[in-house]
This record gives sequence, structure tokens and C-alpha cells, in this order.
Amino acid sequence: MINEILSNFKMNITDPEFKNWEALVFDLINLYNTHTIDDDIRDIVLRLLERRDDLGKTVFLLDQLVGELGLYPYLNRESLDFRDKIRQGLFSAPESVNKTFHIKQAEIFHKLMSGQSVVLSAPTSFGKSLIIEAVIATLAHTNIVIVVPTIALIDELKKKFHKYSEHYKIITQSNQKTSSKNLFIYTQERVIESKSIINVDFFVIDEFYKLAPSNHNDYRCDRLNLAFHKLLKLCKKFYMLGPNIEGLSDGIEHNLDCNFIKYDYFKTVSTNEFYFEIGSKGADLEKDLERDKHLFFILSDIGTTQQTVIFCKSPNRASKLVSKIISLGTIQKKEDNTNLSNWLRDTYHKDWNLASAIEYGVACHHAKLPRSLGSLIVEMFNDSKINILVCTSTLIEGVNTNARNIIIYDDCLTRNSKLDSFTFNNISGRSGRMFEHYVGNVYILGEKPQQDLPLIDIPIITQSEKASESMLLQISDELDDVGKKKISRYTDQKILPISLLNKHQGIPPDRLLAFAEVFTDKCGKWHRLMNWSSAYPKKIQLNHLSLLMKDYFNVMSMGSGCVYSAKHLNNRLRDIMNQKSDKDMIQSEYDFRVSDNANYTVDEAIQVIFDFKRNLVSYNLPKIIFAINDIQKLIFERFSYSPGDFTSFAVQLESFFEPPALTFLEEFGIPFQVSKKILKNINLNEQDDVDEVIRKIKANIISIKTDSSVSSFEYEIVQKAMLYM
Repeated sequence: MINEILSNFKMNITDPEFKNWEALVFDLINLYNTHTIDDDIRDIVLRLLERRDDLGKTVFLLDQLVGELGLYPYLNRESLDFRDKIRQGLFSAPESVNKTFHIKQAEIFHKLMSGQSVVLSAPTSFGKSLIIEAVIATLAHTNIVIVVPTIALIDELKKKFHKYSEHYKIITQSNQKTSSKNLFIYTQERVIESKSIINVDFFVIDEFYKLAPSNHNDYRCDRLNLAFHKLLKLCKKFYMLGPNIEGLSDGIEHNLDCNFIKYDYFKTVSTNEFYFEIGSKGADLEKDLERDKHLFFILSDIGTTQQTVIFCKSPNRASKLVSKIISLGTIQKKEDNTNLSNWLRDTYHKDWNLASAIEYGVACHHAKLPRSLGSLIVEMFNDSKINILVCTSTLIEGVNTNARNIIIYDDCLTRNSKLDSFTFNNISGRSGRMFEHYVGNVYILGEKPQQDLPLIDIPIITQSEKASESMLLQISDELDDVGKKKISRYTDQKILPISLLNKHQGIPPDRLLAFAEVFTDKCGKWHRLMNWSSAYPKKIQLNHLSLLMKDYFNVMSMGSGCVYSAKHLNNRLRDIMNQKSDKDMIQSEYDFRVSDNANYTVDEAIQVIFDFKRNLVSYNLPKIIFAINDIQKLIFERFSYSPGDFTSFAVQLESFFEPPALTFLEEFGIPFQVSKKILKNINLNEQDDVDEVIRKIKANIISIKTDSSVSSFEYEIVQKAMLYM
């Protein structure tokens, strides 16, 4: 009976010809007064808000119901009665935030401000980050640390909290100097690296479910646990937030003296779900025929001007799907996007499909894109300059967009690993947005998962069987007898000290030990190949280093196989050392591969080069080279050989043999290629830190603007970036 009543409400609300609003709202109020189905009533009210302009005088009654349900941000300020004015005043966030809490946000905020620690599970639309802003706005804390899983989220929060830069120095780089009051916005890796985090009053971990390992080799999970451990030693007051969590493993709430609060039912946007069956049980090639048919039907139904995110399981599929959407021929060009399209063609390749797609307001977003470009694409999507965004889970797991529609094209997360209920809810929760879309739409091509929501373990606290040996090594002094026994094969060995294994956390300790054993046997033979300290090793020296990384550190499996042999790795490293441009590297990659495979595309070549530079050059390879460097030094000296020193090479490689400033300016939204142009205008010194580089850019903005090598489009990018520097 109730379901039938609710269904009638929804049917009438979506009927463009419906007029009898007063009767509908009175019926809804009477149903609310039974206090049996508040969550369903809230859903109906959110749908009614979508029709607010059609309600006429009945909107006053709707506002009464909005207030009773605790949805205070949605009250119409111009027509509040005395009671609602008082209520809205009581639930206002700190003045500088200029927003009103809903009832559950206010509850969490006041718990935090009373000194309690909170672990919150709530839907994406709940407004969890508003609570972070409100805590910052009180100015009650001297040092706040916010830990986020991606650099894209650092960028988003840096912009969001920039208005507090008069009170807090916003620090996003691990080597930035601190001030009297600091707001650190870091990934877990930067928390561990930072030597500036000494005193902490309050810390936040966003997407805290990532504390629970997803597999046996989840090294980012290990690092998040270690970052949490480091912060917990400095401060016992925290706020951890994430969506769709069933609870914490036994004992965690007690051990951490925190409150786990679950508000997954309290939604501030409503969602329509539509299912499209995929009958085929074959491979993706076969299933895609059905998926494409459904996708094109959906796009023709909702139009191509609504903000729509399409989820794909891989960058390659996202790129191909963009081409399919453009090939429909139903999307009009957007002249405002021409400058970016032309810049992409000039900078990377004239035939890159992303450059063509952006002209039509379509784009893809994935982890392989340069960070500044990924950030710009999200910004353009939220400004409605891009209407259709095809992306992987890297965007959906955290970065906020103004999407009304989510289309789950792939029902797998990677390859054939089906979406679980948690990931599905996380993705689908991105539809709709407070004050923009009261109702979002989720289109599922395939089946909705039915699994239970997860219980979250924090293995560095529980020391459960889920705790990796690499993680436990880092806290060996704190382990019980069971934990000590688990890592005894590392603590009992004499080949490498525990301090060295811990220093290179992220590389499996077994791999370090295996390499050290071989190195001990071949110490004399390898000495002449490794006794070097230049930033530019000789050919034979680089060949040997490439071979070591291939044979003992598994680099061929990194970056989606973007290098396939030691010789190939060596040649690619030479390109970086010689500062070969992305455009030339992409063209070389394409020319080489297409000679063997006529179907090889420019897009594939671009992804290979992006993968190599982002996954290997700027991250994995320097990390491995630092480890090799420490091991060779230890063992050579153990046998009275003079050691080499690869530090300079690793540091230069990490910044692509360019000034390090270019790398962190990329995170501020300035592409590498643009930074190279503007640096000659600012008299950069090698020792300049982040803050000094920013100061010099601001001081020399006129000369940058008049530089003939900097296009008007590129100058506009610099100007936008400066707003948040």
C-alpha cells in the first residue's frame, strides 16, 4: 500500500501537466505525521523541490516539510517564518562559510568541535566536506592535516579552502616551509615524507575506507595506514569520512576512542535508477554491441547538453567510447573550446581524439592524463563547457562534479572484476548535486550488484591478518608476539638492516632482500658498472641499471606495460635525459608501433607515453633507483669497494631533467610545457622553493603576458592558476 502511494507521488511530480499541488503536499504532510517512512518522505520532498517554481503558494507548505525533515539549506530564505528564521540561524555554519547545515551535518560539526573524534559513513550528496570547511572556518586549530587519496583532490580542496589563506598557510608540497598556522592538504605519501608535520591539532582522512586493503599488495593502503599511524601519534582528534560503510571491525571504535556514525539513509538529492539488460555472456567486444545500442538510446533521450558522466573500466575504453559518441553526429561544436583543442593538437598530436572531442563538449578523464589537463577538464565540465565526460573510477572516487546523469557503461571495475555494491554506490552517488540537481539519474548497463556493504578494518591498529608484513615492519617495536613472529624472517636476517627495508616501504621487502643477495654474489663483477655518481650515466652504466630494474624490480609490469625490455627502458630514459618533447616521443612511439600493426592508433601511443612519464619516470623508477643506490652503497662498502651515488640521477629523473618547479606548477594547474616558457621570465634559481617560485611568477606576470612565446590561451591558464596560489 505504502509503495503504491509513494509511486503515485513520484508519477504526479514528474507529470508536466500536473496542477493539484496543494492536495499533494497536504497528503504528503499527513503521511509524514505518521513518522513511519521519513526517508521515503525526504525522497519525495527532494523531487518536489525540482518543481518548486510550479507550486505557487503551496511552496510555503513544502518549506514547512523541508524544515521538519532537517533539510535547512533548502529553505527559501525570502519566505521564512519566525520559527524557521530561528532554526536556520541555529544551524548556520560559521559566518565565513556562508552556508546552512542540514540537521545531520550540524550534529557531526558540534561533535567535532566538542573534541570528539568521528568516523562518518554518509552518501556522496551528504556534504561531508562542508563540515571540514566549517571546522577550518572556526580558526580554532593551529595545524590541520587533511589526507586525500589523489592529487586531483588536493587541487580541488586547495581551491575550495583558498579563502582561508589569510589565516592559514595552505601547504600541498611535502617540502614547503610552514607558517604560524598551517593547513596541510596531502596524499598519504606526502604525510609520510613530510618533516614539517610536528604539531597537529586536528586531522582528516577522506575516503577512509581505503585504510582497508583491497588485495595482498595494496601498498597505497599500507601508506595510508602508516600516515594515519603517524598522525595519531601527534593528535587524537580526527574526522574520517567516506560513503557506504557498514561499520568498523570489532574493537576499533574503543581503541581509537571515536564514534562511528552511519547516515547512509540521509540523502540530500534523490536518484532515479534505470536498468538495461546485457544479454550477451561473451567478451567485451560482443557485449559492447548491446552497450552501445543502450548508450546511444540514453543519450538521444536525455540529450547531449545535460551534464553526464559515463563510467568505463579503463582509459583505453574511455578513449574509444569518446570516439563512438562523436561519431553519432548529433552533437554541435562549441566554439569556446577551440583554443584548448588547438593547444592539445600543437602540444601532443594533431590527431588526438581528445582534442577533437573537446570541440564538441565531450572529453575523457583518467589517471594517465597530465594532472593540469585533468584538472582543466573537470573545471570545464563543472562550467558546462564540457557536457559529456567519459571517465574511469579515478575521477568518480572523490572529485566532485555537477553531473545530473551517471551512466555505468561497464559493470566491471577492472577487466572482469565485477563492481561490488560499495563501488556501485560510490559511482551512482555522484549523480545530482545540492542546489543544482535535486534529482539525479543513474543508468546501469547490466546488473546492479547485490553484495553486502563492507566492514572496514584498520590493520595498523588491529594488527589483523590483513596487515601486510611491509606495514608491520614499520611498527616492529609496537607488535605483539604474533606480529613479531609474522615478520621474524625479516628481523632475523643479516643481509639488510630493517631501517633500509622500512626506508623503501612500497617496494616489497622480499624483492629488496632477493636483490641484495644477488648483489652480494656479484659485487665484484658489477662494481665497474655501478661505481658512478653523475646525473648523466654512460650508456653501459644506464644499460646495466635498466637491466637491474627489469630483472629484480619488475618494472615491465608497471605503467600498463609501457616498456617491454631493458633496452627499451634504456632508450626511453635517454629520451627523458635529452628532454625530448612529449610530441616527439608520441610520434616516435606511433611510427614504431604502426609499422607492425596498421590498427595501432595515435591515442594508444599517447597513453603509452603518458603512462611512462607519470607512472614510471615521476614515481616508480626514482623510488627503485633510490633503493638500488642504498643497497649498492651498503654492500660495496661491506666488501671495501668504493660505492657509486645515483642520488643526483634519481632526483633529476623525477623532475624529467628539468627544474623541479615545473613539476609542482603542474599541480597548480599550469601544464609542463607552459611552465617551461614562463620560467625564463622569472630568473629561477635551482634552490628556489615552491613559495619563492610562486612569488616570482606573481612579480613577473607582466613580462609573462608580453612574452611572444606565451599564447593568450596559455596566459589565461597562468592567470587562473594564480587565483589559488
